[in-house]
Amino acid sequence: MKSKLLNTLISFCFIGLFITNRANAQVVALNGPSDNSSTPPSTSSAVAQVLASGGVISLKIGSTATTATDVRYQWYKLDNTGTKRLVKDGTDNTLSETTTGAGYYIYQLVMSNSNQCTSDISDPFKVYVLPALNPTIAASSGTICSNGTSTSTLTANAGNSNYSYLYQWTLNGTTINGATAATYTTPTGTSGNNTYGVKVSYALNSNFGGTAMQVINMIPVPTKPAISVGQ
Repeated sequence: MKSKLLNTLISFCFIGLFITNRANAQVVALNGPSDNSSTPPSTSSAVAQVLASGGVISLKIGSTATTATDVRYQWYKLDNTGTKRLVKDGTDNTLSETTTGAGYYIYQLVMSNSNQCTSDISDPFKVYVLPALNPTIAASSGTICSNGTSTSTLTANAGNSNYSYLYQWTLNGTTINGATAATYTTPTGTSGNNTYGVKVSYALNSNFGGTAMQVINMIPVPTKPAISVGQ
């Protein structure tokens, strides 16, 4: 009888310890992407959101039916090994994080109530963060003739071949119609220094990009000579 009572007490202790550990799972700080090595998404619709590095990820529960006062929210984020880590635990149904690097940020959520009834874990919620974009321009020549007898081919370099880009060239701050390729060849122009620019944007989200400038010096061409009879 004494042995049976002792075993019962030990069982209750283990159950209590399990519930306590579950209720007080350790929250960890987990910054940066969950996965920064996989291929970027082919389209923006392949993930829930596309942001630029340094942007803020804001997550919430979409249904008002989940805002009861006795509901507990356990927010998980995958680390770079694919392991779920508890990053927030409490009655707040929102989660925000300022991104610190490019790649996939992957989150999941578990909900429970005061009766210890726990939901299934949510499907993974994926946000993709783009790296900062600092394009450059390579010019085949920095000095050309203003009448177009010589030209310079300008080539925009986005710096990362893992992504698709959109291009728009400008001349002295004015958009050049139709100049939307990665390269641009200078036409005839006004003598002097002319500043060509290119805005390079991500195809995944054209709101994010960068610009580069290149000065091309157009040399005036001597006027057409007239020949006369010499003395």
